[in-house]
Amino acid sequence: MTKYIIILFGLICSFSCADKQPDSDQEQCVEINGKKQFYLAKGSGDPAVVFITGLGPTMDDFQEVQLKVSNHAKTICYDRAGIGKSESFNNERNLENISLELKELIDKIGLDKPFILVGHSRGGLIARYFVSKYPKKVCGLILIDPAIPELMWLKRELRADTEKIEFDNFYNSFCTDTQYTATIRNEFKNTFTTDSSAVSGKGFPLNIPITLIGSSKISEDKYSKEETKIKVELLNSYLKINPQIKLILTDKSGHYIYDTEPDLVINEIVTMLNKAKTK
Repeated sequence: MTKYIIILFGLICSFSCADKQPDSDQEQCVEINGKKQFYLAKGSGDPAVVFITGLGPTMDDFQEVQLKVSNHAKTICYDRAGIGKSESFNNERNLENISLELKELIDKIGLDKPFILVGHSRGGLIARYFVSKYPKKVCGLILIDPAIPELMWLKRELRADTEKIEFDNFYNSFCTDTQYTATIRNEFKNTFTTDSSAVSGKGFPLNIPITLIGSSKISEDKYSKEETKIKVELLNSYLKINPQIKLILTDKSGHYIYDTEPDLVINEIVTMLNKAKTK
């Protein structure tokens, strides 16, 4: 009987969340407001690199990039609440709440030095909001084909009136379609409403290095050429306001640049890491 109790205790411990810094290279979880939040830590060394996925994907999306960057620094990928293994919160999935949860995750992991924040798509919106709210936490920003608030509804304006109805129907159906989780639907809704306005007025910080990696690839979609042109113009407009921003455009990849050109993303992260280490 004693043997079985020991085994059972070991199993319980192995599935519990510890609020102390764990060994590297292990998938771990911490508890935030009583909910398990999962993350994967790989590598060692400062500054650390923290990855934020776009709308829907789990932390596995950055698997290849994280693995290679972890040869140069400590890396953290995580599942936001309600995505992957992380448990859901019963709150609005907006930038304010998501950023606060990320800060609590970082604090519980034990990252006490400024880190480089890497965000893709909606993760770019989260990264921009996070650095504006917690500027002392971040020493560098890399955004991979980030969501651009100004572009979202300009896409609608390009369309004829009859096509605008179709555009609106797609938006409304995504917000209610039960094939997507409640978390993803809620994040999608906020991306086009409160989150866009929250980020568009904040700009970019002037005191840290920033790299934007954007896709300029034109697809076969009817409006792809016009939308891409607007996106490139908007990305270039950031340079006029923030001259320290580095902009890289690629026509070899669509939205998921880290999948089709992982080395491009990895090299930019490592370059920023090396510059940070020499300061």
